This record gives sequence, C-alpha cells and structure tokens, in this order.
Amino acid sequence: MNKNEIYTDKLTKGKRTYFFDISKSEQGDLYLKVSESKKTENGFEHHRLIVFEEDIKDFGEVFQKTLTKFKELKEPKQTEGKAFSVGKIREVHKQAYLPWSPEDDSKLELLFCEGKKVKELAQIFGRNDGAISSRIKKLELNEKYER
Repeated sequence: MNKNEIYTDKLTKGKRTYFFDISKSEQGDLYLKVSESKKTENGFEHHRLIVFEEDIKDFGEVFQKTLTKFKELKEPKQTEGKAFSVGKIREVHKQAYLPWSPEDDSKLELLFCEGKKVKELAQIFGRNDGAISSRIKKLELNEKYER
C-alpha cells in the first residue's frame, strides 16, 4: 500500500482478482479505485475504474440499483408467493424493511414532537408512509404526546 492509499481490500475468484482501494489525491480528495487483474497466457491483463469523491454517492446508488436489477434477472419468476420485491421497493424507499436503530427511534420522536407529518417523515427516513405510521404506533408516540 502506497502513502496515498487509505484502505484496500481484494477479492480473488479463479483467474481474476478485484482490488478495491480508497486513496487520497495530492490535493487531499478521496477517490475509489476498482481494479481487475486477470491472469492470461501472456501474463496479466489489468483494468481500472476510478470514481471521484463528488460522484461516489450517485455511483453507489446506481450501482446498487443495477445489482438489484441483476438479481431480478437471475432469479426465476415466481408465479405464487411474494407479490413484491424488496429490491424494487428500495429503489423508492432506501431504508424499506431494514431494522430501526435506537438513533432512528430518537430522531423519529424528536421530529414527531416538532410536528412533522407522516409524509415528511417518510422522506426523511427513506421509508414508506405505512412504515412511519407503524413505528409511531409501536413507540406509542400519539399516546405519549397526547395526539
């Protein structure tokens, strides 16, 4: 690891090795470097992708959306059973079906006390209206604050 690399991890699968590096530029900006090294008859073949700090959030969202679509395409279609896809729902509500942390509960209670409406809270927490209403009920916030 050179002096500009802050974090590195790797994944080896067969003849391919993928490297995931977080580095710092000379100007102090962080960037992600994803590299592939593949063993060939003539030695090694290398490919590299660099994602700059200002693009990392959008890159991560599109990458996650693409992985979700990839899984959908790989999974056989179900004719019975679950009529929804968590991945599809998370395209709209990023935190759908994830557990609530104590910090989330505290923030929800504070914002509820400030008078935020369910729709607003849903946007803030990346969840649907029903999830917010259910959590308010579970935490008994209406009763606690006599609403």
